[in-house]
Formats: sequence, C-alpha cells, structure tokens
Amino acid sequence: MPSDVRRKNLANIVSARVLLSFSYGFLNVLLSLYLNHLGYSLIEIGLILGGAIIISASLTFLLSMLADHFGRKLVLTILFLLFSLSSLLFLSTKDILVLVVLSGVGGFTGSGGGPIGSGGAFGAVQTALVTEFTERKEFSRILSLASALGIMAASAGSFIIYIVEAERIDVYDLFYLAGILGILGSVFSIFLKDNHIRSRHFLPNISWKNIIRLSLPTIPSGVGAGLISPIFSLWFHLRFGISSGEIGIIFGTSNLFVLLVMLVLPRIISQEFELRSIIWTRIISSVALIALALIPMLLFASILYVIRQGMQMGAVPVRQSFAMGLVDESERATTSGATSMTRTGFSAASPPVAGSLLGINVVYPPLIGGFITILDPLMYYYLFHKNFPAKKEHNKD
Repeated sequence: MPSDVRRKNLANIVSARVLLSFSYGFLNVLLSLYLNHLGYSLIEIGLILGGAIIISASLTFLLSMLADHFGRKLVLTILFLLFSLSSLLFLSTKDILVLVVLSGVGGFTGSGGGPIGSGGAFGAVQTALVTEFTERKEFSRILSLASALGIMAASAGSFIIYIVEAERIDVYDLFYLAGILGILGSVFSIFLKDNHIRSRHFLPNISWKNIIRLSLPTIPSGVGAGLISPIFSLWFHLRFGISSGEIGIIFGTSNLFVLLVMLVLPRIISQEFELRSIIWTRIISSVALIALALIPMLLFASILYVIRQGMQMGAVPVRQSFAMGLVDESERATTSGATSMTRTGFSAASPPVAGSLLGINVVYPPLIGGFITILDPLMYYYLFHKNFPAKKEHNKD
C-alpha cells in the first residue's frame, strides 16, 4: 500500500479516536456522579457499573473477532454509531436496566477512553488498524503518538467540565455532545481504506496460546482496578468533598502526565526491553494506589493519583507493541479484544464490592485494589521472562 494512503488511514483512525477520547474525558468523570445524582445508593451504583462492564467486555471480545473475520472498518463504524446512540439516550431514562445496557454498549463504564487500547472494543479494533498500516519496528512509536493525541483529547474533555460548571450549565448535558462526536467519528471511519486483512477462522487458531498468556495478567489487573477505577470520581467527592469541576482538573492533569510518560517511554525503551518497562511501571502504579488510599490530604492524594495513572496508562503503547509482536497480524484485534475482555470481565464483580466497601470506609477500595493489582506485573514476569530480554517478532504456535 502506498505510504500516502497509509498516512491518510492513520490520520482518520487517530482523528476518530481523538473525538472518542475527548468524550470519554468527561463521561468517565460524570458517570458515577450522575448515578449518585439520580439517587442510587453506593451498592446500586456498583451494580450498574458492574453490569455495564460485563456487557462491554462481552461486546469487546465478540466484536474484535468479528472485526478480524469480516473487516475492522465495518465494525469500527458500527461501534461509533452505538456509542452515539447510547450517549444521546442516557439522560432520557432512570430505569436501572436501561442505564446498564446504554453504559455497557456505549463503553463508558468509568474507566475507558484515553489511549488507544483502552475503551473496550474501540481500543481492540483501533489498535489492530494502527498496526495494519504500520511497520513492525514502528509499532511502539506510532501507537505512542496515536495514544498521546487521545490522551490530550481526554484531558481537554476532563477540563471542559470545569468550564461548563463555571458557566452554570448543567454538566450532564455533555452526554449530548458525546453523541454528536460519536456520529463524526463514524464519518471518519467510513473513509478508511480496507486492505482486506482477514482471519480465516472466527476463533483464533494461530496465536491462541500467546493470547491466553497475554490475557492471564489482566485478571488481577481487572479485579483490582475494578475496585476503584470506575468510581474514582465518586471516591474523590466522598473523600474530600470536592465538586465535579475540581475532579475534572485532577483527572485532566493526570492525563497530561500520562501523555508525558507515553511520549518519553517508547523513545527510551527499545523492543527488547518492552517487558521490563511493563513490569516496573505496573509495580510503581500499584504502590502509588496503595499509598493514595492512606493519604488524608487532597494535594498529596491528587499527586499520587497522577503518578498512578501515568505509570498505569503511560506504558499502554509499549504493552500493545509487546502483545502485537507476539501474535499473527490477522488475529491482532482478537488479541486486544481477548485481553480487554478478561481485564474488564473479571473487573465486573468489583464495583458492587467497592460500593459496599465505600459504605464502610473510603480507604478500602484503593487499598485493596492496589494489593491485588501488584500481582499483574509479577505474572508478566513469570509468563514472559523466557522471552526476555529478546522476543521473537512473531511467535506462531
């Protein structure tokens, strides 16, 4: 494929992702706050988020396999239309089951968005599309650049809550803005060039062993993060009594730090050291989360949150590069979908537990979550240290 066509495709993919990340920047702050605003109890909020996560995880795995088998462009366009519809309808109902479905189908479960690779099925399909138009040696750099732009958009989305609040506009009207941006994202997706890379089988049969290995560390990551990530904005509100606009500033600042890490890390980490960087950034993230739980001062808690997010999300492009290099190119969306499904699927039970823990003591969700997530990097070392320090570009089982 000519280089100008590849660049045009990458530009369309990233442009669509920027619109989505901007939307997630405010949706993930407002979601749990809106449910609290409707009068739902902490346990009910946890159940709503848990149900939405199950739907999102299931759709992620199913749609990623459909994307590899039938075409990534088609599935991505459908995803944007579903996101738009869910956003536009979300404020029109108070029915708990409808809210669960809309949140799950739309992918706004309190923890999506940001860099390419998060955001459920969007991340799975878009990551595969980026690598589809990129040379292997450029995976980490291009994914980092694409994710950095998404993070900047997510930061802007978080900061806009403060502006809207200052103008005395109902911040929850931003759901309608998300719906409009979803339609624009589908337009960008329609103009993608389909190079007809397809998997021969609906279920992966070339790289399935490595897909399983890559999915296992996401289990403790999902369970631990699920205790706090979907309710982090509500946690800050309950812990320190701050408004949605102030929370938006903290979240926006954390995204800027994620951006810094995301831009720097791939430029100082070569391909053979990807695993090592994954392990250490995940360890630092877990330790920061544990410390965050114990800090009673807003300033220091905010700093620890920023560090935690930077280490957790900033290394996403490196992790994606590591994973995409281990599997066949025809099964990359399925790989991203499988790891996303296990992470989000196993996190589904955590929000209801987190709601109960919040009712006992606000310290418990991040504290327990931090201790559980530290198993993630330990499993990465155990499962992949034989590939370390060098790994094969493709390992077809």
